[in-house]
Parts: sequence; C-alpha cells; structure tokens
Amino acid sequence: MAEPVQVEVRQLAGGHLAAAVPLAAGQGAPALVWDERFGWRTATSRRHPIGKDAGTRPEGEGIHYLASGTHPDPEVLIGSLAKVGAQR
Repeated sequence: MAEPVQVEVRQLAGGHLAAAVPLAAGQGAPALVWDERFGWRTATSRRHPIGKDAGTRPEGEGIHYLASGTHPDPEVLIGSLAKVGAQR
C-alpha cells in the first residue's frame, strides 16, 4: 500500500503551473516535478522540490528530465526514473 504524500502545486511567473510529488527513499530522487513549460524532471530537494522560478529550464547536478514533452506515457516516465535510480 502506498503512503499518502503531500503534493505541492504552485503557480509560477507568467501563470505557469508546477507540481511536485515527494518520493520515498530509494526511488532515485527526492521528488518528481512537473512543470507545464518543461515537463517532468527529478528534484534535488524533498523540502523545496520546485525551487525558485527563474523563467528558464532548471539544470544542474541531480536534475534529470525524464521524457520529452509535458505529457509522456506513464511507462516512459517510470522507465526513465528507474534509469536515474540505477545511476545513483
């Protein structure tokens, strides 16, 4: 059974939306973030997964984009997250 989690949803500059889902330990990343401009990515922090909105695509160590586009097939998203977890 899955544990309930608090999903964070935030409106960013320009009215864009982002949402973050914290992940359990051992899942390859502290959280997943969906940004309607940039799609799905991993987060480097469970506490502040969305981070500051600079208007540009977040980059850096620990950030991995998991699929192209903003609405990938769930299998693609899960497979990409599994690959990130295997790299850790």
